[in-house]
Amino acid sequence: ETPVATEAGLRAAEEMRRMAMLDAAVERLGMLLDDSLCYVHSSGVTDSRASYLQKLSSGALRYDSLLFASPRFTLLGEVGLVRAEMHATVLRNGGRHAVTSTYLAVWHHGASGWALHMVQATPLVTA
Repeated sequence: ETPVATEAGLRAAEEMRRMAMLDAAVERLGMLLDDSLCYVHSSGVTDSRASYLQKLSSGALRYDSLLFASPRFTLLGEVGLVRAEMHATVLRNGGRHAVTSTYLAVWHHGASGWALHMVQATPLVTA
């Protein structure tokens, strides 16, 4: 029987994702990502599950610091939405970059728990 989708479970999955990204724990992160993942970064670059995990495993993308701030969680049946800000220091293309964005993550709860299907990030503009 499939466990019930809860906000607490969604919060835990999102924190597991953050920690796996920060630790570059590709195997752990891979278990949270649906095969159909579409990750649209705040830069406009789009990754599939495979390309995103490859960037992390190769070191082409590395999170030096990573904070998900002011998260808001919404459950719509078996779908979970997470809206938050991401504040990160990212190492990519030989440089160190500060990233501040807002994002929407779309999760689905199934027999194996929560799986991330979509991330859409947008640069955060501060007044």
